[in-house]
Amino acid sequence: MLPRNSAEPRIRLTDVRHDYGSVTAVGPLSLEVPDGEFLVLVGASGCGKSTLLRLIAGFEEPSHGQVRVGGGTPTPGVTAGVVFQQPRLLPWRTVGGNVDLALGYAGVPRPQRAQARADLLDRVGLDGLADRRTWQISGGQQQRVAIARALAVPTSLLLLDEPFAALDALTRERLQDDLRSGAGTRADAVPRTTVFVTHSADEAVYLGTRIVVLGRQPGRIVLDLPVDLPRIGVDADDLRGSARFAALRAQVGHAVKEAAAA
Repeated sequence: MLPRNSAEPRIRLTDVRHDYGSVTAVGPLSLEVPDGEFLVLVGASGCGKSTLLRLIAGFEEPSHGQVRVGGGTPTPGVTAGVVFQQPRLLPWRTVGGNVDLALGYAGVPRPQRAQARADLLDRVGLDGLADRRTWQISGGQQQRVAIARALAVPTSLLLLDEPFAALDALTRERLQDDLRSGAGTRADAVPRTTVFVTHSADEAVYLGTRIVVLGRQPGRIVLDLPVDLPRIGVDADDLRGSARFAALRAQVGHAVKEAAAA
């Protein structure tokens, strides 16, 4: 885990711009994300959401500006647990073997891994599938393995790039509920900072404590919206049916449409 400077937010982007050749994909933009926040990035395809996530994870370096995570430069595989749009599982390992690999990187002692693996697979609805090969399960199930693998690593930061897009509605809602109610909490009960990418205004409002809408290429912040909805002691259906939820969803949806049309 990166050294922590208490004066720093968990994520700080300062005048960040990222280019692919002559095309500017993101920025310039600046953004701070404090510890424990659940930030959702929303926008139309091609607005730079995934690029921004890769910059935060350390998979790419910005063309201009600075990305700091936990007070330091992000390091791939160390800074954050990451779930991509595609599962990226190791096909020569079983479902359980893919999770075990993450548990090993996380430093979980070998005698404790079987229980930890079982708990993680149960959390994502894959109980009893540990011995299956990855090619023997559906695409949606493969994505659930990827989510379990990311949750296995006790980092302070979780990055998710449209992780529920391939899932059926029931599983998607279950995992949304799990994330919202604390699946991103570390073993020491400290809430992880989470950055979640989606196209859905509904999903953004349900999951986030804050929503950032990005405009069309190059991606820039067109809306930075705190979400003032209760996160505990409320029924999911009641929350989604509330007037405040509808108002926030409409505000986010309108901002996305306006930005895409600009």
